[in-house]
Amino acid sequence: MKVQTYLINLDGSDERLKSAKQQLNSIGWDFEKFSAFDGRGKTLSSFENYDDQQAKKLLGRSLLNSEIGCYLSHYNCALKFLESDADYLIVLEDDMQLSADFKQVISPLLDYLFSNTRPEWYLINIAANKKKLAKDITEINGHTLWHAYYFPVLGLGLIWSRKGAEAFIEKGKTITMPVDVFFQRWLSDSGRGLGVWPPLVTPMGLDSDILGTVASQNIKRKDKENRDSTYFIKKQKRMLQDKVSAIKNLLTIK
Repeated sequence: MKVQTYLINLDGSDERLKSAKQQLNSIGWDFEKFSAFDGRGKTLSSFENYDDQQAKKLLGRSLLNSEIGCYLSHYNCALKFLESDADYLIVLEDDMQLSADFKQVISPLLDYLFSNTRPEWYLINIAANKKKLAKDITEINGHTLWHAYYFPVLGLGLIWSRKGAEAFIEKGKTITMPVDVFFQRWLSDSGRGLGVWPPLVTPMGLDSDILGTVASQNIKRKDKENRDSTYFIKKQKRMLQDKVSAIKNLLTIK
């Protein structure tokens, strides 16, 4: 079994990189820095695979160029993983705090997955802040691996299978929503998502160097998004659809 770890970090975000490196080095965890796609200053029309019309239809707003950059960072991680001979890919964002037992859980977790063909899965969220519509699979050193029928948002810590990365490259080529929202919609529909609880990765809460929110620019996120009058209705509709898919899979997938 071969495992690759990418740490997504925007070039120039040195403090965030330093913090993440210290954590990973302290537990002897090998990783590779993956330079984030910097969407700042780019016009939406310059992103070849972004569909603004569909984004407005689904979300009630356009994506921020920085959100597209985040999406492309994760997409490019999957592409690079598939070019390697690794069996699994761990993707970490640099605004992360590892749990004290990260290594003691991840290593046996990957051993378990490598030796078991069931359940079939694409992506594991190891940073979930909620556990909803789930079914426990096994317990590993005080943490539960669970079938995440309603896949959690927050792409801070993820584990990819090769089949999952291949499916993402095909299914997610056209960008119409933030990447974590895409993961929730896609995996709640397919039933191929897993989670770990309690989470092995939590956010440190650093202000985003890409998005720049209240702390750096005194601008609220919602003011940047330019939401239209349908935004909240579309959000509730989307979440309801995802939950209906999750319930259906919870009742039918073994």
